[in-house]
Amino acid sequence: MSLQASISRGDALAGPRCMLPHMFTGKGSPGRDLDSARLRAWEVVRDASAQVVRSLSRDLEETAGIPLEWYSVITRLTEADGTLPQNELLRRSRFSQSGVSRLAKRMEEEGLVERRPSERDRRNLDVVLTEHGQDVYFRVLSVHHSSVQKHFGMRLTDEEAAALTTLMRKVLDEPGAEEAEETAAENLEQFLPFGETVLAVTSESTSLRDIAATREALELPLLLDAARHARPSVLNDLRARVLSMSRLIDEPEEFFRAGWELHRQIASCCQNDVLRTLYLNLLDAIASHVKRVVPTHNLRQYLYERLAVHARIVDAVASGEPELIEAAARAHDYIPSRLYEAMAYADDRVALDS
Repeated sequence: MSLQASISRGDALAGPRCMLPHMFTGKGSPGRDLDSARLRAWEVVRDASAQVVRSLSRDLEETAGIPLEWYSVITRLTEADGTLPQNELLRRSRFSQSGVSRLAKRMEEEGLVERRPSERDRRNLDVVLTEHGQDVYFRVLSVHHSSVQKHFGMRLTDEEAAALTTLMRKVLDEPGAEEAEETAAENLEQFLPFGETVLAVTSESTSLRDIAATREALELPLLLDAARHARPSVLNDLRARVLSMSRLIDEPEEFFRAGWELHRQIASCCQNDVLRTLYLNLLDAIASHVKRVVPTHNLRQYLYERLAVHARIVDAVASGEPELIEAAARAHDYIPSRLYEAMAYADDRVALDS
């Protein structure tokens, strides 16, 4: 019987079922025809991915000043302890071989990576993350997280995010992909951008960043209140504390602890019990979760800058002048200005979408 005759009888699939029965046996069969539901699922994944990538690219360019592709390479290198053979970087990226070569060359010109002959295979190159590249990674980390949350995370419930992860891992037919993703997520959550430096922390970095931002918001009212009640003996203790910080420039963890102790001493002068208690609780929450200070290349210079900021705070409190205290509080703010810009941009987008 001809196919045309089969169609006229309404059993056009009878022939193919007999000839290729494996094409219709179970959802996981590789020979099964693509149906409309799965085609639509693929189109949604494709379009959603493209839309989020465009948004992330725009945010990183505007608020961090680097392309998303560069950040992706830096992230891959960070996950691999700073070094990857160029052919392995090609395997882990979505670029062509020539595209990876051009990208690595541009990043090398900007001082983010170095390319060196591989010790394992002289025919290949190793791409090595520089100290500057590591610094850029930590600086851009919070901007990237904020952008992913804005364009992707906030649109999903916890259950939807877990289900989506499970489904997409079924598509990622790559040995070790799940373990690598979990390890990368753990590594990302261990770092807290803190001013111009980075802290390795024992708690989830997003919540600690919120705690740090809230503490900064309380800094000015607490300093103003403390300045009204600080006794000369306390001011002398504060100056001695700043002097002790100057001897800890080469011990970053101790430097930060001494700085936090300075703020505790200032807070002890505050007569507003609620403000003082809340501020100290936030300060303790940060200090108790810090494991170490990440040794970025400009750390020593930055600690000298922070030393000057804390000396300025003590002088402002001693003066009792509100304008000097306000200027000192602004100088002390740990939240990077670009993160402020990213947060403001996110707020504007939410307002536009609502």
